[in-house]
Amino acid sequence: MKIDKTPPSAALVVTTGTLGLNGWYTSNVTISTQGSDSVSTPATCTGDQVQGADTTGAVVNGSCTNAAGLSASATPLTVKLDKTPPTISINSDIADGTAYYFGFVPAPGSCSATDATSGPPTPACALTGYDTTVGPHPLTAKASDEAGNVATRTRSYTVLAWTLRGFYQPVEMNGVWNSVKGGATVPLKFEVFAGPTELTDTSIVSLSAARVACTAAEGDPIDLLSTGGTSLRYDTVAGQYVFNWQTPRTPGQCYQITLTTQDSSSISALFRIK
Repeated sequence: MKIDKTPPSAALVVTTGTLGLNGWYTSNVTISTQGSDSVSTPATCTGDQVQGADTTGAVVNGSCTNAAGLSASATPLTVKLDKTPPTISINSDIADGTAYYFGFVPAPGSCSATDATSGPPTPACALTGYDTTVGPHPLTAKASDEAGNVATRTRSYTVLAWTLRGFYQPVEMNGVWNSVKGGATVPLKFEVFAGPTELTDTSIVSLSAARVACTAAEGDPIDLLSTGGTSLRYDTVAGQYVFNWQTPRTPGQCYQITLTTQDSSSISALFRIK
């Protein structure tokens, strides 16, 4: 005589699936019903069940039956599945693929994220990469949801350098050595443009003089000198910057005058003191 009065064991077990954060799965989940019976073996259990759709909580049931016909139900298993990264919005006046001149780059703005299933954590979105220096830059928004899915979105933009024009006559450029009497005042005239916009603010300009080796013979003499003050100014009548440089008084020395603007653009001219 065969007697079995005890139902088999039954349990639900996740056999495949990527476990993300906070109890969420981020890939399809396979749930197996597993059981055993020590008397009337083997136990027959519910087949594998697959959860493939995003859900905030799908309840999975399963049972096992032994050879004596006795059944047992497994404790229900709740599966939270989010395979979909959050949706990101960049809220900025910076347009993708656009170029802006230095000093005219829009503010970075902000970004936001939404997630239909697990929801975004706090902070929901981070915006990085904002830069106003000359060159190409990526503005990147990044967000993750509660399940750990990560999404990124990028806008690329370029910051353009200003255009420097000058030094104008009487100064010669392009590596020419300008010959000038020591103690004389040389007018350095130039213009600065951000695209079509001419800039007039003296605070964006700096000039420096550095002594350099005299690497060439005496160059073109400067005959048109100035008697004005030596401070930098913008001449609204002529429509250009003017800086009157008073040269050192020691003959035979050579100098390089460099104009540098706030965007790091620069031009230089060479002088030999006679």
